[in-house]
Amino acid sequence: MKTRFYIIAVLALMIWMQAPAVRASGQDPFGPLHITGQTPLQTLRLDVVPARPAVLQEGQVEFSQFNTWTNRWNKTEHYILDLEIIQNIFSASTGIGNNLEVGVSVPMLSRFGGKLDKFISHFHDSFGLGQSDRDKFPENNILVSYVDEASGDTIIVLDKSKQGTIIGDISLTSRWQAFLGDSWLKSVMVSGLLRFPTASERDFYGSGGIDVALSVSAVQKLAPLYVYSTVGFGRYGSRSIYDIDMRGHQWTFFTAVEWAAKQNFSLIIQGMANSGTTRRDNEFSQPTYELVLGAKHRLFHGVLLEYGLMENLFFFNNSNDFGINLGITVSR
Repeated sequence: MKTRFYIIAVLALMIWMQAPAVRASGQDPFGPLHITGQTPLQTLRLDVVPARPAVLQEGQVEFSQFNTWTNRWNKTEHYILDLEIIQNIFSASTGIGNNLEVGVSVPMLSRFGGKLDKFISHFHDSFGLGQSDRDKFPENNILVSYVDEASGDTIIVLDKSKQGTIIGDISLTSRWQAFLGDSWLKSVMVSGLLRFPTASERDFYGSGGIDVALSVSAVQKLAPLYVYSTVGFGRYGSRSIYDIDMRGHQWTFFTAVEWAAKQNFSLIIQGMANSGTTRRDNEFSQPTYELVLGAKHRLFHGVLLEYGLMENLFFFNNSNDFGINLGITVSR
């Protein structure tokens, strides 16, 4: 784990110390942070979403917006990846009875050179961390290129002429609560996702095919902690993104721990592992590991805020360098 994450832990502790008084016993947990895999190619495809502990009741509705701002810097002999992406996901869900809810999600992707390069470079210098050649390129630049194995030519996928914002692929979701109990196993959830190619694949904003995924989630109470686990499997309709040979399926493993530290306030740490996205590429065919430390804070009844900081783990060449998550959920 990088030194930077120890700084993040201190900041989270400072946030907790400013939170309201002790949470009343028996209050329901908030659930994990709403963050999907943020690897550069994964944001273009359907991804398993961590499930909250319960489905909406019949007639209950929920609206949410989740924003993830990630900085990506990777340079190898095969490719250069230098950009920032803001992923905004707008979602609406409703309970339809029989322990079932349905919803729709619309992502908006903004890609640009960014503003985080200077902060990250200074942080690395302050703690004696290497720059991985980041200092040899202009700050706040956008460049995605790879070397074609057949011709040896450098193919530029993205540069500043292609930065901007566009609506991504729209997803339909369904969630069924298969089990609800009062023991150490609180609930078991089955989720289905269907994603349509509404974005432009050639502009590197969508997958170009119909994607489907199924996941099973469990919530356990190990006082004073809640533990969340999810296993998901996805199949993809397109096997190529911008002429990159993609895998047709993906496994996702997710776990999170929530500590109901204060009234209306929880600290959460969670990790996600995804199998590789490409077939042969040395970096992106490898699994990705991402860790998030954050919190959820209920402002008042029906309004829930969440925020978190993201780091990559173990294998750095195929994941984001640093990320910030902010979200709000309104239910009635």
